Amino acid sequence: MSASAPVRPIEFRNTTLGATVAMLQATEPPALADALHKMLGGMPDFFNGEAVILDFSTLPEVPPTIDWAGLNSLLRRYRLQPIGVFGLPPQHAEGARRAGLAELDAAALGDRPAPQAPAP
Repeated sequence: MSASAPVRPIEFRNTTLGATVAMLQATEPPALADALHKMLGGMPDFFNGEAVILDFSTLPEVPPTIDWAGLNSLLRRYRLQPIGVFGLPPQHAEGARRAGLAELDAAALGDRPAPQAPAP
């Protein structure tokens, strides 16, 4: 028998994860659905499973509630995988966590250009 290192059932390694950042101007799923349809010309597979971070820092006003289930469902319909939030007002942090989204700070975001939508 050879003396080898014990097998570990899990290991962690550092990596850089590329993700698209969606800068939200609204949070209501119907308004976002309309905008995505117009922007992408009905191409629901444009993003092809791309990870997306929801940036709330550009919202013109803080909504009283956020429909996390509706928002996640809408994004997944367009083959986006919501993984986290940035610039989220504190009163919505618990809802984001319950929806399975990580809270990210500015240090976690990189400068990666988003894919360009086709011209309408």
